[in-house]
Amino acid sequence: MMIEQHYDEEVLAGFLAEPIDSATRDRHLAGCSLCKQTLNSIRDTAGLLKHPDVWNRESFSSAPRPETLAFLRNVQRTMADEDAAAEVYVKQLLAGSRDTWAGRLAEHPEWRTAGVVRKLIAATDRAIDLMPSDAVEITRLAVGIADHLPDSERVSHLRGNAWYEFGYALLYTGAYGDGLNALATAESHFGRVRIADHEMGRLYLVRAMIYRALERSGDSLPAIASAAAIFRAYGDKDRCYAAKLAEGLALYSSRRFREALLLNLEIANETTIAARWRAAAQQNAATCFRELGEFDAAIEHFVKAISAFESAGMMSFRAKTRWTLARILVARTQYKPALRMLMELQREFEELGMANDVAIVSLDIAEILIATERHSEIAAACRRAIAYFETTRLTASEAARTAVTYLCEAAIAGNATSSLVSNLRMTFATQTKRPELIQAYC
Repeated sequence: MMIEQHYDEEVLAGFLAEPIDSATRDRHLAGCSLCKQTLNSIRDTAGLLKHPDVWNRESFSSAPRPETLAFLRNVQRTMADEDAAAEVYVKQLLAGSRDTWAGRLAEHPEWRTAGVVRKLIAATDRAIDLMPSDAVEITRLAVGIADHLPDSERVSHLRGNAWYEFGYALLYTGAYGDGLNALATAESHFGRVRIADHEMGRLYLVRAMIYRALERSGDSLPAIASAAAIFRAYGDKDRCYAAKLAEGLALYSSRRFREALLLNLEIANETTIAARWRAAAQQNAATCFRELGEFDAAIEHFVKAISAFESAGMMSFRAKTRWTLARILVARTQYKPALRMLMELQREFEELGMANDVAIVSLDIAEILIATERHSEIAAACRRAIAYFETTRLTASEAARTAVTYLCEAAIAGNATSSLVSNLRMTFATQTKRPELIQAYC
């Protein structure tokens, strides 16, 4: 039996009766890291079950061992001391603009502690909502510190978490290749830890999001299924809904809009989960309504999602949702409110450090200016974006800069047309896979 081109556990169990190296002769197993990892896990479990100690019915004392308690209390005290000092260090480190953070850290080697890594990771939660480019830099600092801490299992776990957060931040700024590399590094660190199942579930889910953005649905769905199974085993209800949201994204990408809509409406109506999941589901449901041609329902749910994201302080998510609503207004030739909203969004995305989105919004603005015969304003809109690209440090912005610069030159020469905007959108916007559906934090 096959599931999305991957072997299920029943098929993989069939390899247990064969020599270990026989799996390498199977074409799929030879090239599929996910199936090889699952097979190794099954083989390890089967091996453990052969040990007589596993079946020993001898009862054990439930009384804690004094030496174990002493060790745990010492670890707890050490972490508490590190975290208390790190609270002050991180506040000083992240003062001012992000351009100053790396230099400030270099001046203070005493800040390179495990506690600082933990506090930097904690700071990314808010940064993702408000300023994704700040989250990239914060997590970059975290992995830089973690990678130079003395080796131990606890440090390996911390490194895995730091690289995971770095991967997620890169996903949200559109640097998908770098994001996959960061997640692979995180996975290698978690592999050195005895128990990191829940962390791997989160990693699988973010990897699935990147696969979906890259239109690799054959890889996305199995990763979602693996994550969901882990969250169910841990009783993590909120992240089970995160996996459901990811499943809805995959259904949407497969153009199964009605199924995706029903799934997202189910989540949006669930009152016992975090508000961020419900807000994300409202936005995704609105996008499904749009694809089904039910524009009034789409606008209604977009407005609800915008309000929900604003209440939760999730400003980058709010901006994404307003953007999709603006595109609906363009499709309905409501150019005046759409242009006003897009001009606001161009400034918002600049402030949020989302370079690719600045470029695509510039194309959207140009599209309206051409439709309303305001050609003389196109170059000015492009110059604003180009000035932003001159200051951004994101390597992923080079294609964005090229697209907007080309459009600006065409506008100055009087050659900016709707077909040119469409071509630029095909060559740049399609490549960067503009995320119209929202996945909340994992």
